Amino acid sequence: MYFRFTLFNSLTLLVMALTIGMIYARFRCRLENTWLLAYYVFIAGFWLAFEGSLATPWVIGGLACGVLLRFEFMGGFVLNSVRVLEMVFFGYVLWRCLALLLLWPW
Repeated sequence: MYFRFTLFNSLTLLVMALTIGMIYARFRCRLENTWLLAYYVFIAGFWLAFEGSLATPWVIGGLACGVLLRFEFMGGFVLNSVRVLEMVFFGYVLWRCLALLLLWPW
């Protein structure tokens, strides 16, 4: 078994690396960090460029969580709920990218 270095595989690895970096940034940086929005722009571009790579409801939900966390009006339970939902989205992206790289059927 070997790794085929194609554009899709290399961008999928980049998405996985950026996702791990964003998980780290979510715990270490402020909620208003601009790099997180740049990550969501990259994810949206990856999703649009490679049809079938990520599921539409997951991407839209992750984008909504990322935008909601930029607002200051949330706090307490609502803020923690949105953060948990965003971590679930990050987990989905990692799982789906791994499945794409290993050619799993789901």
